This record gives sequence, structure tokens and C-alpha cells, in this order.
Amino acid sequence: MSKNELEKIFDNIPAKSWKDKVEEIESYLTSIADGVDIVAGNGSELIYPDMWEYKHSFPDGVYIREMKMKKDQLGFSAIHKRSYGFFLLSGLLASSKEDGVEEFVAPCYVISPQGAKRIVYAVEDCTIVTVHANPTNTQDLNELANINVVFNWKEYNEYLKSKK
Repeated sequence: MSKNELEKIFDNIPAKSWKDKVEEIESYLTSIADGVDIVAGNGSELIYPDMWEYKHSFPDGVYIREMKMKKDQLGFSAIHKRSYGFFLLSGLLASSKEDGVEEFVAPCYVISPQGAKRIVYAVEDCTIVTVHANPTNTQDLNELANINVVFNWKEYNEYLKSKK
């Protein structure tokens, strides 16, 4: 089986830790972001690019996000403070993980672990649903980001220390 684009990107970075590879890829793409084909945030908030369709739902205590990615699109997640449900409803998606790149074929789901930061690549058009904690029942996406994610490893390590 031939490698998907995400595997090719990871293979072209000299042997480094998974975190270093993810950071290098994200840094490069952020540096060439044009706001149209490559959209990047400022590193301190989640963004919802217009190139993806979103649906946000808020049952009691839960935040559900549906996202549609078109074939050949690439995205980055923030670092997740806690595990969460990840459902691929349609399509084929490649996702980075600490020991390489994994392909998910819809329909499927996984529990993404605490501390996960992913690069995802849509091998085919995809519909992705994630399920996150929403203990305050807020519908404010920025507040939900503060509850569920951080944006760099220093913040994540501080979060872990605060939980001890």
C-alpha cells in the first residue's frame, strides 16, 4: 500500500521525537499560512477555518463537534487535557500518533488519550465527530477550549502539575 501524504511528511523529517516532528511541521505550515489554502491560528486559541464545515451541539455536560474535511486537507489539534471520544463517520483519515501515522476507515471510533496533539490528513472527504467534557454547560467555544485544551507543552505540563 502506498503511503498517504501525512506519512510522507513525517518520513521526510530527520529522526526526532514525535513531539519535535509535530512541532516542526506545525511551525513550517504556520510560517507559510496564507489564510486561504493554509489557515493557522495564533497559538493561543482554537480556530474554525471556513474551509471546514462545523456543527456544535451541547447536550447536558457534553460538547459535541462535527467537522467536515475535504480530501487532501490537513489540520492540527491543540493538546487535549483529558481523553475524548473521536468518531470518524465517513471517509478515510490519517492521524499522527506517538509511534507513527495511523489510518482510520469510517465508520470507526477511538478514545483519544489525554495529552494527544494530532496532525490529521483527509485521504478522502471525511466527517469527524469529537465529544468533549462541558462541566459548565457553556456554549462559548473559547470557554470550552479553556476547559479542554492547551496550546503548548509547557502549558500542558503546568496543567498536569496543577492536577496533582
